[in-house]
Amino acid sequence: MKSITAFGMIGKGKLEIFHENIFLQTIQDLGFVNHCKIEIEYGNKRTLDQNAYLWGAIVPAFHVRLMQEGNNLTQGEAYNWLENKFCKDVKFSDKSGNGIEYVMQLKALSTDQFEEKVVGNMRGWLESRLGSYVKLPHEFYGIPLDIYNQWKKGEITRTEAMKHKIKD
Repeated sequence: MKSITAFGMIGKGKLEIFHENIFLQTIQDLGFVNHCKIEIEYGNKRTLDQNAYLWGAIVPAFHVRLMQEGNNLTQGEAYNWLENKFCKDVKFSDKSGNGIEYVMQLKALSTDQFEEKVVGNMRGWLESRLGSYVKLPHEFYGIPLDIYNQWKKGEITRTEAMKHKIKD
């Protein structure tokens, strides 16, 4: 069986397909199909906006600090270092009960795990240990906290949130 993959989100009980026109054109191009199965995989993985915050605020702040201290790491290497420091977890064997430590990939974190590890732990560590201020996500995007929270919960779109951008 062949498959078509389309990404989207579910908000307020409705399915929203990203790039819906391309998805509909792909279906139209199929012509007649006598059997299809629609399956939805879901979860709250890190969003593109969380990714932008990570690479636009957290990693650069850490990278600049490293460079100031004479460490010649790339931003990618700084990202890997942060991932190794803050994303460690332990999985336990059902048979032996022994645990093995591993590093969770930042890109595989749920939105809540990302919030905890990046906004909470990494950002806090950068501020306390390195003396570097890192903007909070709503500051990074230049929008009020209540608007950011509405956007994060899916109550408003990114476009709507950005209409409330604070003027400098």
